[in-house]
Amino acid sequence: MSDNPYAAPLLVGERGETKRLERLPLGGGSHYDEAYIQELAFHHPEALPVADIDRSYEGLIPVCMELNTQAGPLDALYVTPKGRLVVVEAKLWRNPEARRKVVGQILDYAKELSRWDYEDLQREVSRTTGRKGNALYELVREQDAGVEESVFVDEITRSLRQGRFLLLVVGDGIREGVAAITEFMEQAGHLAFTFGLVELGLYRAPGLGTLVQPRVLAKTVVIKRTVVTLRDGRLEATDEADVEEREEDREPTELERFYLDFWPEFMSELKLDDASQRLPRAEGRRIANMFFPMPPGDGGQAWVTMYFSQGHREVGVFLTFARGALADTLYQGLTEQRAEIGAELGFDVQWEANDGKYTITCRRAFSDLRDPANREQIKNFLREAINRYVNVFRPRLEKLAEDL
Repeated sequence: MSDNPYAAPLLVGERGETKRLERLPLGGGSHYDEAYIQELAFHHPEALPVADIDRSYEGLIPVCMELNTQAGPLDALYVTPKGRLVVVEAKLWRNPEARRKVVGQILDYAKELSRWDYEDLQREVSRTTGRKGNALYELVREQDAGVEESVFVDEITRSLRQGRFLLLVVGDGIREGVAAITEFMEQAGHLAFTFGLVELGLYRAPGLGTLVQPRVLAKTVVIKRTVVTLRDGRLEATDEADVEEREEDREPTELERFYLDFWPEFMSELKLDDASQRLPRAEGRRIANMFFPMPPGDGGQAWVTMYFSQGHREVGVFLTFARGALADTLYQGLTEQRAEIGAELGFDVQWEANDGKYTITCRRAFSDLRDPANREQIKNFLREAINRYVNVFRPRLEKLAEDL
């Protein structure tokens, strides 16, 4: 007797004739191997029944495959417009040891991601995709134009900090040993995650191609919903609901304390020539970026970002745009005034155009961004840079928008 609890699909013709579809074998030298499953899941996220596992992860947007981490390259990474991250590991399970290994592997990926901040994730996404700028946000923006960059960055930062991921093992033959897998997950589950086992049944549909039948396996939908916090080198697990209630009271990390102190101090001292420029809120900001909306509109199409890059030991300011025809027009209009803009800014500025993503950036390196000895120099540079960017680009963007 087969251990498959699912009946084979039937193909019913227009005249009522039926044909039982043949299950395609996976592995064993066939075309349908782990790489096939990986590509299928990445390019067709709709094949992953996420809503049946956790509705808070709906709206998957593929980011990249083979994202590099200290635990090795993960098979596929997705993000949602709400700033949730999904990790997929595609495997053909052939023996109990392989099952245990893949569960341990995806847990290692989650552990490494929980140690990252937004800059780390953005850097690796850019390296993998070859896209410059805020590539992660732009991928989401292309699918959902209503996503605000600052809110998105904050939510991704929160997901990373809390270790709030959806971990999916996708493959075939996962039915056997489910109880043992659950037990192993609970013993090893030191991270905050939702875990799902998804089987993709592939069937040959004559004259049509391949039928993909996604299946969420019962009783292993959610293994654990806890939140992990790294405190003094130790991982502490807490119920997710408790963390949501106390998030604002959570003890900040050393880096977060730096930003919590720096941004309010900086913004309280910032005086712009253009009094009409809307300023971002600095209080409670634990991340490395500040965003100033630019015309046209309220910043949904163009904005200036002020940032710290701890990994590159630099601070900077850049103008960027949401991808699309408007961005093409605005950037082209600015490039026609490039010499004049450069003279007015007075900084060494890099103009970059990469696959429809445009940035105009000035940056300055420091030996240690958190060294108190560098603090005044950093503030002076950012203060001068943001004031010049507003003075130079705001009126030009308004004029370009009026001429459209």
